[in-house]
Amino acid sequence: AVGARGALSGMAATPLTMLLPCSPSAGAQAVIVFIKEPSSQDALQGRRALLRCEVEAPGPVHVYWLLDGAPVEDTERRFAQGSSLSFTAVDRLQDSGAFQCVARDDATGEEARSANASFNIKWIETGPVLLKHPASEAEIQPQTQVTLRCHIDGHPRPTYQWFRDGSPLADGQSNHTVSSKERNLTLRPASPEHSGTYSCCAHNAFGQACSSQNFTLSIADESFARVMLAPQDVVVARNEEAMFHCQFSDETPITNRSRPPHLRRATVFANGSLLLTQVRPRNAGVYRCIGQGQRGPPVVLEATLHLAEIEDMAPFEPRVFTAGSEERVACTPPQGLPAPLVWWEHEGNRLPTHGRVSQQGHELVFASTAESDAGVYTCHAANLAGQRHQDVNITVATVPTWLKKPQDSQLEEGKPGYLHCLTQATPKPTVVWYRNQMLISEDSRFEVSKNGTLRINSVEVYDGTWYRCVSSTPAGSIEAQARVQVLEKLKFTPPPRPQQCMEFDKEATVPCSATGREKPTIKWVRADGSSLPEWVTDNAGTLHFSRVTRDDAGNYTCIASNGLQGQIRAHVQLTVAVFITFKVEPERTTVYQGHTALLRCEAQGDPKPLIQWKGKDRILDPTKLGPRMHIFQNGSLVIHDVAPEDSGRYTCIAGNSCNIKHTEAPLYVVDKPVPEESEGPGSPPPYKMIQTIGLSVGAAVAYIIAVLGLMFYCKKRCKAKRLQKQPEGEEPEMECLNGGPLQNGQPSAEIQEEVALTSLGSGSAAANKRHSTSDKMHFPRASLQPITTLGKSEFGEVFLAKAQGLEEGVAETLVLVKSLQSRDEQQQLDFRRELEMFGKLSHPNVVRLLGLCREAEPHYMVLEYVDLGDLKQFLRISKSKDEKLKSQPLSTKQKVALCAQVALGMEHLSNNRFVHKDLAARNCLVSAQRQVKVSALGLSKDVYNSEYYHFRQAWVPLRWMSPEAILEGDFSTKSDVWAFGVLMWEVFTHGEMPHDGQADDEVLADLQAGKARLPQPEGCPSKLYRLMQRCWALSPKDRPSFSEIANALGDSSADSKP
Repeated sequence: AVGARGALSGMAATPLTMLLPCSPSAGAQAVIVFIKEPSSQDALQGRRALLRCEVEAPGPVHVYWLLDGAPVEDTERRFAQGSSLSFTAVDRLQDSGAFQCVARDDATGEEARSANASFNIKWIETGPVLLKHPASEAEIQPQTQVTLRCHIDGHPRPTYQWFRDGSPLADGQSNHTVSSKERNLTLRPASPEHSGTYSCCAHNAFGQACSSQNFTLSIADESFARVMLAPQDVVVARNEEAMFHCQFSDETPITNRSRPPHLRRATVFANGSLLLTQVRPRNAGVYRCIGQGQRGPPVVLEATLHLAEIEDMAPFEPRVFTAGSEERVACTPPQGLPAPLVWWEHEGNRLPTHGRVSQQGHELVFASTAESDAGVYTCHAANLAGQRHQDVNITVATVPTWLKKPQDSQLEEGKPGYLHCLTQATPKPTVVWYRNQMLISEDSRFEVSKNGTLRINSVEVYDGTWYRCVSSTPAGSIEAQARVQVLEKLKFTPPPRPQQCMEFDKEATVPCSATGREKPTIKWVRADGSSLPEWVTDNAGTLHFSRVTRDDAGNYTCIASNGLQGQIRAHVQLTVAVFITFKVEPERTTVYQGHTALLRCEAQGDPKPLIQWKGKDRILDPTKLGPRMHIFQNGSLVIHDVAPEDSGRYTCIAGNSCNIKHTEAPLYVVDKPVPEESEGPGSPPPYKMIQTIGLSVGAAVAYIIAVLGLMFYCKKRCKAKRLQKQPEGEEPEMECLNGGPLQNGQPSAEIQEEVALTSLGSGSAAANKRHSTSDKMHFPRASLQPITTLGKSEFGEVFLAKAQGLEEGVAETLVLVKSLQSRDEQQQLDFRRELEMFGKLSHPNVVRLLGLCREAEPHYMVLEYVDLGDLKQFLRISKSKDEKLKSQPLSTKQKVALCAQVALGMEHLSNNRFVHKDLAARNCLVSAQRQVKVSALGLSKDVYNSEYYHFRQAWVPLRWMSPEAILEGDFSTKSDVWAFGVLMWEVFTHGEMPHDGQADDEVLADLQAGKARLPQPEGCPSKLYRLMQRCWALSPKDRPSFSEIANALGDSSADSKP
């Protein structure tokens, strides 16, 4: 690849090429596209210019330039800048012609050429005034025609102005004519009056120039002043002397031979010469010598006195050359008068004009660079005003040699690891490292020191792979690779949570797994040393309670050991609890403005749950509620003097140290209707109204007293029965009523952060028996009219249906229905978790839970559906060439928009602490307006059976899973990010199967080895492919969050071409 300008100038003249890296997707047809083609443009002679060329291609391509069909070679003046062609100084002779940008794929032979582009170069160059007619000055006689030509040329054609003795000549006078086209001045007939010094100036769009040499016309006439010697311009140094010579014929006296009054150090000699001594800057200017003949006008001759000057030279950049190459270093002379003389010196010696290292014109030339040529070279420029010089430091690059190659290493997990890559060369080599053929960029885990050593700050299991270091200079590069074996430490994967809860009288499991250099043995023991009871079994690290009792609470220790690394321990405190249930849930409430609203909420559980309220998306802090709101000890919320702004959804959250549940209800505040006044005889008297109110209040008070008495009686009776059945000293197993006495002396637990329901098998198996907010989403099964079956999931059949009366004002709604036909306890739990997830989420890019049918088997989950179906089919149709489908191809901007919507939906899902576990194009829905919604169709049994793999007694989406998810069962938001990177790849390949050329076992092996990478899709911008690669980082900590992804895609959407 062609590097920066500094590197280019140090290389032999070669065709300008550039290698653009890109990895095409498997089986994709290469297409080279010019994003920006060079265009014809105006340019100024000697000024900078740039011909732009940008290429987008799926594979690596070489970019080079042609001029009139011939390759353009790299020079100091003209060189490649990226894939564009840069000119430091346009030359009208060398840069005239048609330029063309060529991109070639060497692997496929495909080649693309841009349109021709050329420069309209504007220039102007000075020249002399010469006699055109007659052929020689000797033939000039009075009354003959004389033609002078101005040899100033330029583009566009300049406009000319003629001067005689410094005075402009107007066109159209009777005694002369001016032809700008021919650049001629014609005198007809010539007479002694025409004698004098003729000069010309010209100007065009580039600038202005005047004749470099003037013509003195002398027509013989003894009575006219005839010039014998005309003064010439003089350049002198400061404080030096200047001499002007001016001589006419003997019959023509100089009118004034006296010293000019303003010049103190001037002398006019008898022969007409003028001598100036100790010239100062104020003496510079135009001097006129005037001769007057017996007849005719006076003859005025002009000459200019210039003070010598020289400007500073521009500094050189250090240059790096390769041994054996031909190199040139140009020295641009500084501005000066007279023009400075330029020469090169090395170590105080002037360089010759011939030889291997020589000076040619203003250039320093190395015919064949040798290592001994390195050093400091000096360019000198001098004239009458003085001397200037600049040094250039030239380094001759050598190919690196090894001091210490990287060696195969064994690195301990969790500790720093080092791989050495020590080389030497001139200049100092640049060292880069690759990990599994991917460039390592420095971050918090990887550091590359100045000597090339790679430091891995905290070695992880995924770091066990191949590493390659490349040491390079402009002369070349060397590389070596080494294999890293990670000595895995004995550790729990993942460590058991130190505090866990089990539901009383239910089945429960507590998993414990570990890994090490040798497979460890795992066992559970009680911290007090007692043996496990018969209903508790230890099965390969999983502690199984067939029926949890109060005695099972306590401290347990998981011990993992092997013969090589010893043993490790994890301590777990198990709590036995009665999980929370709601006795009273808040209901939809409508109150008049200014009245009091009561939202009742009572929960029970052990430990006793604490109730908090959430209103209008914020937690209601009891200490900051103010006088209008109050939360009772039993959990109910009362709002006095309600106002319209109190309207909204209110959520009752009940939690203890073991679990959290919530339920919500809307509150509507309406205006109280104004009663019509009635003053007629039919109006009830005031005492009747008072009597009615008194009876109503009395009845309500009596009812409340009766209910409280009944509850008190039931509680006493219940407690007495339990005490009769319970041995003496044994504690009661359950708290009956919310607000009753605490059991076991435990205080109320604060509500902890809500936990996402995403684990694959840990925790209680009774979650499908608990109530949730979905209880109020009942939808009658009879109102569902099936349309068509979409396929089968792990839970059961998935079909489309029409739901009648589901939404207000809509007769029928198209819905997606997932049925729970499986009897497997784990799948029933997963079905419940999925229901909880979609029931809680509310986002335009996530499907909504619309209803639940569970009055009979099988249970139905009713979800939102959109018209175009799943994203996978939509992508395939957009690529289809079938005219019947009338598909429209997707632009890059549209693809980015699809991915961005999925990222926003997943951001909402992850912010609510849920994990999807099966994110893919097949599980997203898309509408006709191209709005994307994250869903979970999970058609693993038939339609998308090929995209699932049977692994460890379960069907899993192997090609979308991260290494830690498939190998360790560690699902998290970061594993969803990995799957999102694969989904992006699906979008840009129009729904192709990831790793299509590999069998499932090969993909699993690549995941285990940390090599599972997908190639860059055709037409995918490099910026977006780098985002995919970040999603596929082996360490979950190195993957971006969904918020970062959404922001990056938002920026890319604005930059993408439509």
